[in-house]
Amino acid sequence: MKNHLICIISDNNIEFIKKAIPEIENVDDADLLIVDDGSDYDIIEEISDYKFAKCIMHEMPLGYGTCIEAAFTYAKDMDYKFLITLDPSTSGMIKDLSFIMNNLKYGYDIVNCSRLLENYDLEKLDKDLIGIYEVIAEEVNNAAELSITDPLSTNKGYNIESIREFELTDSGYGILLQIFIQGSYFGSNIIEIPSEADLPLGTEFYEYENPLESFHAIIETEKYLYNKGTIN
Repeated sequence: MKNHLICIISDNNIEFIKKAIPEIENVDDADLLIVDDGSDYDIIEEISDYKFAKCIMHEMPLGYGTCIEAAFTYAKDMDYKFLITLDPSTSGMIKDLSFIMNNLKYGYDIVNCSRLLENYDLEKLDKDLIGIYEVIAEEVNNAAELSITDPLSTNKGYNIESIREFELTDSGYGILLQIFIQGSYFGSNIIEIPSEADLPLGTEFYEYENPLESFHAIIETEKYLYNKGTIN
């Protein structure tokens, strides 16, 4: 039995999935889970050459959060020690993977790879876009008593034992905000490290008409449900 389960999400991005699989196949002590979110292609047929890859299929698109929740459930049910979620769209994915694994091994419960931390190209990026991330990070930090810069990064690692009590309900990227607030509530040891994967910014906003308003509502709800002051 391997200790690590690596999850990548298939959502009509098969060209990236096929590039990511061989890289993950060479990682020691790790299995691969692909969660297909109702893609137009047959994911089983597309990855038939890679017998080691496990797959969960959604008949129709259910959203990023639903895919992550499926990965959490699978990791818990199959007794993996760690779950790592990665965005397969960049060639630098494997760099983040090694740093995540090392920090989980060191003892952290949640490892977050930030696209903003120590990113010296920020001044070249859209200031309005960066401003949205800063507002979201500030709200999460105030709610969870943390000091992270990029709660919406998709490259993350988890100690499965530390997330067993989580109740994650958002079907979109808001699930990532729930993770931090609930992680703080349940006493998870959280660390943020710079991402080496050159992940894009803004992709988490596409499914929301008003992302800032939507994420604010999620944070306010989580604050109410998981108030650190209520812990005995």
